[in-house]
Amino acid sequence: MRNSIKCFITVWFIAACIAIIPAYGETEEEPTMETIVVTASRIPEKVGESPARVDVITRDEIEKSGARDLSELLIDKLPSHFHRYPGALTSVDVRGFRTDTHGTDIKGRVLILIDGHRAGTGNLTAIPLENVERVEIVRGPASVVYGSAAMGGVINIITRQGSGRPQGELVGEYGSWNQFRTSAQVSTGALQDKFGISVSGRTWQQLDDYKTGAGNTLENTHYHDEAYSLSLRATPVENHTLSLVAQYFRAWDVGTPGADYAPDYNDYKNILRRYLSLAYDGSLPSPNISYHVSAYTVMNRDSWMDPDMAWGYFSTSTQAETSGTRAQISIPTFSFGKLLVGTDWDHITVVSWKNPPSAPFSPRSHYDNYAFFGEEKIKWEKLTLTLGVRHDIFDESIKSTYKLNVTPGSESFSHTSWRSGVTYELLEGLFARAAIGTGFRAPSADELAGRYQTRWSKLAGNPDLKPEKSTTYEVGADLRKDKLSAGIDFFYSDYTDRITSGFKTCIDGDCSWTTYKNVDGATLAALEAYASYKIPVSTFYFKPFVNGIYYVKRKLEDENYAKTLGSDTVPYVSRENLIFGITAGYLDKAELTLQGNYHGKQTVQDWNWMSPTYGKAVEKGGFTVYSLMLSCNPLPNLTPYIRIDNLTDKNYSFVDGYPMPGITVMGGVRYKF
Repeated sequence: MRNSIKCFITVWFIAACIAIIPAYGETEEEPTMETIVVTASRIPEKVGESPARVDVITRDEIEKSGARDLSELLIDKLPSHFHRYPGALTSVDVRGFRTDTHGTDIKGRVLILIDGHRAGTGNLTAIPLENVERVEIVRGPASVVYGSAAMGGVINIITRQGSGRPQGELVGEYGSWNQFRTSAQVSTGALQDKFGISVSGRTWQQLDDYKTGAGNTLENTHYHDEAYSLSLRATPVENHTLSLVAQYFRAWDVGTPGADYAPDYNDYKNILRRYLSLAYDGSLPSPNISYHVSAYTVMNRDSWMDPDMAWGYFSTSTQAETSGTRAQISIPTFSFGKLLVGTDWDHITVVSWKNPPSAPFSPRSHYDNYAFFGEEKIKWEKLTLTLGVRHDIFDESIKSTYKLNVTPGSESFSHTSWRSGVTYELLEGLFARAAIGTGFRAPSADELAGRYQTRWSKLAGNPDLKPEKSTTYEVGADLRKDKLSAGIDFFYSDYTDRITSGFKTCIDGDCSWTTYKNVDGATLAALEAYASYKIPVSTFYFKPFVNGIYYVKRKLEDENYAKTLGSDTVPYVSRENLIFGITAGYLDKAELTLQGNYHGKQTVQDWNWMSPTYGKAVEKGGFTVYSLMLSCNPLPNLTPYIRIDNLTDKNYSFVDGYPMPGITVMGGVRYKF
């Protein structure tokens, strides 16, 4: 019965889209303007002037993708590895480095930001898209402007700002596995656009368990969430703007079925996120000075429930509270340059607990990070030169923790990052660029300070730990002209001082303790390329596109780790990833996108304890997943759409043992007013 309803909706939808084709005359295309980005250098600049590779996903692309959260969007747009599990948990890899799989951003090596502030999580599924204007992705190290964790890159979510006349949208969606999603967004300006507001809300639930590509129902994969966002803007005086952004996200009763070799059909998790920021942006046009001051706070809580109390507790929770300030000023240097100087402060507290009360997995930790940075950008005719440096100071400590045997301790250290880059406009729209930069990941408090015991282990911090570091060299070229967009990059990254655990140490004559040490890291080198071209044919257009990465080197330099794995290939990094497809449209009235996502073979670690290769490296096969997105406008402001994921019903997984859904059909209607 449910399949019959889906079939009927699909046929009706396609018929409605076809019916509009003769109903409209030809319209003119809007002129293309050069993209302005803010993430690469923390101040607005033309994308062609950035020495880093910057990808921009616009609001229009977000809507046309049908993505509901950041994880779905990036899987569609970024050719890379994703660590994706059933149960609302996804991390992303950028150039061989990854956000923290377990949801926080302290131990991550790719940084997620919201309007330039730390998002407080590495879990992409906890970031909705309803009030997002665009997403900027900087590939390569960005520690010179963002500090710790920005080793592989930075993903910055830019929120919407209300302006102009009142406008909004309503969205209703239904599909496979009894999924429902409703959302609303409204924005407007007021008092001659001196004030603006943008507000959004959404609910999403999946009531049934999904089927895998093998035709098996994966029990315990239900899902519920709600999300709300508010953006306020005030420009009482020209060139002086105050803005406030508030976000709330809650997911509950999220099924976590576990791996297929050790399933658990009644465990579930809850997620709670709250984010608030306040910013002031000002400028003095005559001397071309601009400045920014902001403060933010974010709370992220993940709770895992085990009704069977298999390990003696019903739930375990981890909560990270992050707050901080940003201050910067951009001033002209002579007639050809601009200097950005600023300071950051971030405070992070991490606490864990269990219910009924018992010893948590990790101690209460505090982090304070103070940073000072400067970056000079010199522009001379077609040449742009960038030179930057940043110095970070960290104070970290572990504290007494209820029910956990902790010896408190604190440590301090500092680190300096730098980068240099150059871009040159060879021809109109054709830019060449080269850069050298460094990134780092600070040791966490439990890795660095004090010591604590759990039921299964004794862990001591190592005050002599150094930050993990990377140095990346890259060259590239980008062509943006008329209907063509294309580019190519080559990068080489030297990753050193990787922090790892399991080293024996003695405390007061007791040698059953383990600690952390710095070891050799890895060498990564790859070729990146992308291209798209819009081909008009009468009142129709076709736009083929491709975006990929091919690694020529993925070598582990730590011989002991390579020996333990049985391989010197960096795990969880495919040799190649490729996104390809074609978009076909009729004026601005109907559009169809057929896309393929190829994820290449990779070396992974076998975590199946019943396997003879447990703990060793094994090869995980590659796979290609196809999707289709069709939208049309049968009436003004009304856009019915349908999206089909896993078009060929492929049986696949991003992580061994955690199969993804089979063919999934979602149909919806977007009404704009």
